Amino acid sequence: MKNNTIIKQAQSTINTEIVALKKLSSSLGNSYLKTVNAINNVKGRVICCGVGKSAKILDKISSTFSSVGISSFVLDVTDANHGSLGAIKKDDIFLIASFSGNSSELLNILKFAKKFKIKIIGISSNIKSKLISVADIKLVTPKIKEAGNKDLDFVPTASSTMLVALGDAIAMSIAKKRSFKKENFGHFHPSGSLGKNLSPVSDIMMRGKELPIVNENCSVYDVIIQISTKRLGCALVINKNSKIVGFCSDGDLSRFMKKSKNFIGKKARDMMSKQPTTISESTLIIDALKLMNEKKITVLVIEKNKKIRGLIHMHDIISFLGI
Repeated sequence: MKNNTIIKQAQSTINTEIVALKKLSSSLGNSYLKTVNAINNVKGRVICCGVGKSAKILDKISSTFSSVGISSFVLDVTDANHGSLGAIKKDDIFLIASFSGNSSELLNILKFAKKFKIKIIGISSNIKSKLISVADIKLVTPKIKEAGNKDLDFVPTASSTMLVALGDAIAMSIAKKRSFKKENFGHFHPSGSLGKNLSPVSDIMMRGKELPIVNENCSVYDVIIQISTKRLGCALVINKNSKIVGFCSDGDLSRFMKKSKNFIGKKARDMMSKQPTTISESTLIIDALKLMNEKKITVLVIEKNKKIRGLIHMHDIISFLGI
């Protein structure tokens, strides 16, 4: 097989899946709205269940749901038929997908759901299927052509892509409905790189005795001691009420010493920068790093009501993110 033939085949596969996605997009209507509202309002969990390729895709969909705060888990059909149905509660909702909609493995699950009045959202392209006939909400996906040639058109390709996209759409619709923000995402992904970026600065900021703090009336000598001993390249300046009034960087100190012959007799207030860049404890680490890059600084002061809560250095962020 020639290289250009391989590329053309790949493009044909992708284009076939694009056509399927366009059909899916055009097909969304009242049943989709019912699905979003039902999952958004569920008091229990979303139980994702399928057979074959559908089961694997539902595993991904369930994971996406969990990422945006929708309580969800995957129920293996084999386990379901051997006792795991006992884990299902009356406030749960089934999200069941099957390309044919007639998989024998699903029959007992459908019977169980109907017997105990657990709502079913059924996803299938077969409008005459058993799944669609018993589902409380019927998400009928459009009939589409699979991406393979006549010898491979039985392999789920475009239909699989369509199911993934449908799951993503449901998750994003509910996230939007719930005003889900990137801060929330960080709560559900504390260890991954995305979660670390979306953690608040309060997770890694320096506090208390770690901070280089001086009073505005202290001597320049005291400022030098704080900058050198705390090794952060700066000192935070406060007044008698412990409120932030300034910031002394090693750059501020160097410039002040060059222009002032009698700098030792001066006070912190004489050399400090009057407007330190401050953020709140809830600021995301990714946003703090962005602000540092924009202002070309390495330190941000964390404050609340003009009082120092902490300090964050670019080195701390780099170390935390493993950059």
